Amino acid sequence: MIGEVAAVISALKLLNEGIQTVREAGSNASGLSAIVGKWADSKEKYNKVERHKAGKMTYKEALAMESAKRQLINFDRQLKDICLMQGQADLYTSIKKRMEESQLAQDKEVARLRARRIAFKKNFSLFGGLIFIWVCGMGIIYVIVTFTV
Repeated sequence: MIGEVAAVISALKLLNEGIQTVREAGSNASGLSAIVGKWADSKEKYNKVERHKAGKMTYKEALAMESAKRQLINFDRQLKDICLMQGQADLYTSIKKRMEESQLAQDKEVARLRARRIAFKKNFSLFGGLIFIWVCGMGIIYVIVTFTV
């Protein structure tokens, strides 16, 4: 479980290194496309872990994922700055538009999974209660039948 979260953190480290490289190199279109690719990869890994572990993360994993979320927000600001410095504001706008569409779909999926897990737990508790009542009822019937005969 921790391995998945560690993969997100390592992807974010690669992204950070790429941003530093582009900042040092100046206007480099290939470097910018590499950063966008790494950013998308990091975001996908984050979303995958969040979707897979929705509602069942340990405290340590939740803290690591919150840290990763904040780093992704920070990288978004840095990418915007880089695009503006390179005169490619339209590229940033286009990237953000596509990512927002993807994020909306991600948020709906995570909410659906959380609701499904909550419903499963509720139904499992109900089923367990019914089994308990049935076993107690059968025990009472057994005792009645055994002592009345």
